[in-house]
Amino acid sequence: MKLFRGIVITCVLLTGCSAQNAATEEGTTSTSSPSDVVASATPSPAVTDEASAPPVKGTDGGTTSNPPASASASKEYMETAKLQTTFGFADAEGKHILMTREDDSEMEQMKSLNTAVGNNGQILTLTFEKWQAGSENSNGRESANNFANLRGYVYTVDEDGADPDETYYLTDSAEFKLKSLLEIQPAATDRGQLSADDPLRKSISAVKQREIKAAWKLADLPPDRGLYLVQFVRQNKNMLFSLVVEDGGKLKFMDYPAVVQEDEYSVWRVDDGGEVLPEMFSLLFAAETTDGLLLGLNWWGAEGINSFFLSQEGDTFKELDIQYGRYTSPL
Repeated sequence: MKLFRGIVITCVLLTGCSAQNAATEEGTTSTSSPSDVVASATPSPAVTDEASAPPVKGTDGGTTSNPPASASASKEYMETAKLQTTFGFADAEGKHILMTREDDSEMEQMKSLNTAVGNNGQILTLTFEKWQAGSENSNGRESANNFANLRGYVYTVDEDGADPDETYYLTDSAEFKLKSLLEIQPAATDRGQLSADDPLRKSISAVKQREIKAAWKLADLPPDRGLYLVQFVRQNKNMLFSLVVEDGGKLKFMDYPAVVQEDEYSVWRVDDGGEVLPEMFSLLFAAETTDGLLLGLNWWGAEGINSFFLSQEGDTFKELDIQYGRYTSPL
């Protein structure tokens, strides 16, 4: 994927790549222009595998997010065709959410947005407040400490409040099927790593025919699914990590291949050190569609946060053409 650099960023594109394409970020040997904001190593479109695996889960734990209704009980399903690129982030107090835009030409549509979803499925009620013109004092970072200086649409959070500086997906509750959201149980940070003799880890390695460097559970999802992050051992210059869903004894992969270039310290993202860690990833939400699972994810890097959707289609996942990038590089 193309990567963040020291400029203002408002949108990130995470698009497909192959193992032959170098996965570098800005500041590496990538030929991306200076305005590119996402790494050049991104998931191949619908790069997935499915294989039988023992119905054995790795370690679990963690706390349950705000519990939405079960999709199986409500019979409601998310309509992916109605999803839009309408992301925002909270201010330092969690009382407001800002959706950055260059101009106010979408005012009527933005006034209709009344719900924010994020932070492992947290649901917030919003009230449109105003168009914010921004100021010359902006440092270009889409972060809480620069909230008042950015141009965009401002919403008031009507209840307990958002998590400060967290990314949220903004929507109209009449279009967004809230009852399709699934309860997310994040894995505890001290219990999520899969041991070398874990049966699930062995099954993943066998399917990919590749040795695993490290594997972690990210979350449990109903009715009996687990989301995992797996980094495989480097093969010459070829690197690979996968987001893996274990569902009823079957494995479904979203692969992120990369080829190491001259800067071996920036492989998938700027300054990632050639590794992925569970704290780099978080869930906005998980939902049920008529085709299977939909995941909204955040991927944290040294210079910013990429938000994107993975949608199941039969036995494969694909990345939807709906992404958001927050440039937050430290000053």
